[in-house]
Formats: sequence, structure tokens, C-alpha cells
Amino acid sequence: MKKWIIMCSLFLFAGCSSITQREVSVQGYNGMITLRVHAQQGELLAIELMEHQETEAVVKEPLMRLIDEVIAAQSVEVEVISGATESCKAVLQGIEKAMSQMGFSYEEIHRPYTPVIEEKVIKKMQYDVVIVGGGGAGLSAAISAAQHGATVALLEKMSEIGGNTVRATAMYNCVDDELQHPLGIYDSEEIFFQETYEGGHRKAKPELVRILTSQADEGKLFLEALGLQFDTVIDNCLGGAHDRGHYSMAHNGTDYIQVMQRACQQLGVDIYTNTTAYELLADDGKVYGVEALNGGEVFTFEALNGVILASGGFAGNVDMRMRYNHSLTGEMLCSNAPGSNGDGILMAEKLQASLIGMEYIELYPMGDVYDGGLRNSIPNAINHGILVNRQGERFIREDAGRDELSAAMLAQPKSFAYSIVDDDYSTVSDERTYLEGLVLMGHVVKADTLAQLAQLLNVNEATLKASISAYNQAVETQNDSLGRQTLINKIDHAPYYASMKKPTIHHTLGGVEINEQAQVLNQQGNVIEGLYAAGEVTGGIHGANRLGGNSFPDMIVFGRIAGEQAAMNGE
Repeated sequence: MKKWIIMCSLFLFAGCSSITQREVSVQGYNGMITLRVHAQQGELLAIELMEHQETEAVVKEPLMRLIDEVIAAQSVEVEVISGATESCKAVLQGIEKAMSQMGFSYEEIHRPYTPVIEEKVIKKMQYDVVIVGGGGAGLSAAISAAQHGATVALLEKMSEIGGNTVRATAMYNCVDDELQHPLGIYDSEEIFFQETYEGGHRKAKPELVRILTSQADEGKLFLEALGLQFDTVIDNCLGGAHDRGHYSMAHNGTDYIQVMQRACQQLGVDIYTNTTAYELLADDGKVYGVEALNGGEVFTFEALNGVILASGGFAGNVDMRMRYNHSLTGEMLCSNAPGSNGDGILMAEKLQASLIGMEYIELYPMGDVYDGGLRNSIPNAINHGILVNRQGERFIREDAGRDELSAAMLAQPKSFAYSIVDDDYSTVSDERTYLEGLVLMGHVVKADTLAQLAQLLNVNEATLKASISAYNQAVETQNDSLGRQTLINKIDHAPYYASMKKPTIHHTLGGVEINEQAQVLNQQGNVIEGLYAAGEVTGGIHGANRLGGNSFPDMIVFGRIAGEQAAMNGE
């Protein structure tokens, strides 16, 4: 076991009786890591790395730098250090645990951190187009701009690109007659438009919805031309309205990022990671660049044609989301990547950009009860199963919108529900293997009888059996008392599976307002020259609620538009 002490303080504190300390252990990359955290009157003083089993030559310098940054920030909201990512995540988890035990509030532990720049030693870079954010929207914008002949810089504040895209289940909605018609699914761009607009409670800008729904198929062709392969499955996502969802072969967002990253490399896009943009540079109302910080050095990225904001939403910024919805406190779980703190929106706001729909913050009802993530879910659980509360009762039609499902779940005792399916949930071998893995890890309960399932879930056996019997009858008659329409299969084929689910903050539907050319508008409704935006940083596309499967075409369609428009701005 290795031990080293990182004091990270400007004064000696031995013997100070008012200082508190906590020692915690967390799982690192190779084994347990033990930390001792010192604080005084709400201020972090020092952090000792007591014992660990990590490879010292790999982690010592990154962890020392990480802890220095935590002390400077007085927060765990700092970036992990490339090269020791998992060890850094573990140390941050341990610091958060210790701070919580010492009485720090969630807001104090996670307060947003902007590095203080005392002396600017500016390095100047020049490109045609500069993009802030390395998720799906930023990458698609970069590819589009480069394809139209622009030199492109992409700035990503985290150590790796991907953003929320790599965390997503990655369903891509678009009309596809070739796959839909053989399955008896008759769809159209008009139906897609109406379902999206109505699903957002008519709060979106219809001209943007029209672009999303009419160009989604072109976005899919764009991805396929880059080398992304799609499965032949057509499905609908939780909160979706129609079977028009396409999965990539891996059924996750990672392969989208890999394909687009490869395209960026082939097109000569320069990707800068660990590069935090903190100010948009403007002169006489025109945006001409971005100022960013990388490793303590300031970079000015001049954009000859335009800057594209693709920096994501603000779900991870507790103060910011509570500004628009007081109920979304730090106690709420969040599915987003650590960098989702709204910095792009805040930068645009300083230039008097119009913000639209900021109060519309989407909860995803099927979040993991421990970390708010989306991964540990039973495949096809909504289409093929039911939701019951702690008493074993159904309480909502499971094919309702995400906002309805989340509200109904939050109204239940302890604000969670059990998702239940039987063995007919899937015939896909990969999905069945995946579920058995979740059972082994304890994320999913498996039972041979309903009586055993009730016992494992600690719900009333008679109530659970009655709920499932009534549901099975609804499938037979195609008439559900709760109004469910997707009555596909009964729950009568053992074994039975169940997992606990809880709403998690998932997608901020508001952001900077854009027009049809992805140009950012100011508060008077005029274009802010040289500034474009795409992806979750924008508002007005989904309205007050987002249909499942619509975020991926959103980022591709508007990312492409932003890239092309920015590239052509100088002509």
C-alpha cells in the first residue's frame, strides 16, 4: 500500500482544535483509496491520500494536481486529469463523501468553479470556425463546417470528448418507409411534426420543429455516410409517440462519437480537450472569437467566420436550474455528464442573447435510484412491462409522456417505482445477456414466481398479483383502465424481473434562442452576428416536453446547419 500526503494549504494547521477531519475509503482503479479531508469553518484546508493501490508513476502527478484544484475551487466540480481518469473520479467521490459527512451542503460541495486568471499570457490561434463543446452537436457542426471548406477548432473542457451523447441510449427518430412499412407502420414527416409539436405542449417554435422533423432522415444519411451502421430494429423510446426510432448497432452513443471523431480527424479538425471556454469575444455586436483556459494558459481562438455554441445544457448546475424551477434542488439525481453546467448559455447571456424556455427542464422517469444514470435498466421495460409503487399498485399509464411519468412517480411514496417485466421482454440474445449481468450486479431482481418477486421487493403479494392480473386482462381486451395504448404482452411467463427506478434530471429544454439558420438571436429578436448554436444549449426546439428519441436528430440536424452556416458566413 502506498501513502503520500498532499497538504495543499498555505498554513500549518496542526493543533487547531476547530479543524474537523474525516477519513473515507472509495474504490479506485486497482483497489481501495483512503483519503483524509481537513476543513475549518466551511473551508477545505487539506487532503491527505493515506493509502492506495494505484500505479504511482501514473497517478501521483495527476492526483496532486486534482487535489490542488479542489482546494482552490473549494468544490468537487473540477475536471478529472487525463491519463488517470478513473483514479481521479474515485478521489473526487471520496472528497464529496467526506465533505458531506462534515456538514457541507450539496450546493457547497458542487459549487460551480471558474478558474481565476491573475495574469494573462495569451496565446492566439486563428480558424474560420471555432466550436465550443465536443458532444454530438459540436462534432456534427465541426464535420459540416470542414466539409464546406472551413478550418475548424473544437474546444472541449473535459479530458475526453463525448458529453452527454456517450451516456445516452442513442435512439434516433426519423421517418423511414423502407423499415417501417414492412412492419405495418405508416408514418410521415407531417405526423412526426404534429407528434413532436403536440408532445412539447405547443411551446416550441414550429419553424424549428419543422426543420427537425423534415431533415432528420437526411441527418441519418449523413451519419451513415460517415460510417455509422444502424440496426434494422424500429422502436419507440420512453416518452416517444411513434415507432420511428433507429438504434446504432451498439445501441448507445459511443459509436456516434467514435464515427464522428474519426471524420473530424480525416477532415483536419483540431480538437482541444481540457480547454475551458469562458468568454465570447465581440466587437460592435459581432462575435469574433473565444477566450479559453488550458492548463493555466489563456488562449484566444479567433473565428474569422463564426463561433458555434454546442456546450450542452445546465442540468448539472444546481443554482442555475433552481433559478427556473425551485423544486430541482441538489438532492435530485442527475443523469448528465459532469460538464453540463450551462456555461455556454451564461456566456451568450452576457452578450444579451435571448433565452427561451428555460423553465422547461425534463426529468427522465427511469433513472437509476443510486446515481441517476440510464444504463442499468431492463431492456424494453416500458413497452413490455408495468410500473408499480411500494404497495404493488399501478398508478400511471406506462406509455405516457416523460413529464407525466415523472410527476406521477414523484407523487408516490419515497418517489420511486418498480419496473416489472416477465421473460418475454426480449428475444435479442445481447439484451438477454445484458439483463443477466444486471441481475448478477444486483441492479435487477429476478424471481421464479410472483410470490417470490413480492417478497424480494417487500410489497404486498396479493396487491401485486391483483395489479398484474388486471393488466393481463387489459392486454386481452385491449382496454386498460389507466388508458394505456401499447398493450403488447401479458406478464405471465416466469422468470420475472424488477428494478427500482426514480426520476432523474435529464435534459434542459431551454437555452439560447436560434433561427432557422441556427443563428443566435438577441433579446430584441435580431441576429447576433457571428454566433451560432446547436444541441442542448439551444431552446425552442422541443417546447415544454421532449419526445424520446428526438435529441439525437436535434443535435445532428442543427449541428449540420450551424456548421454550414458558420463556414459560409465569410462568403
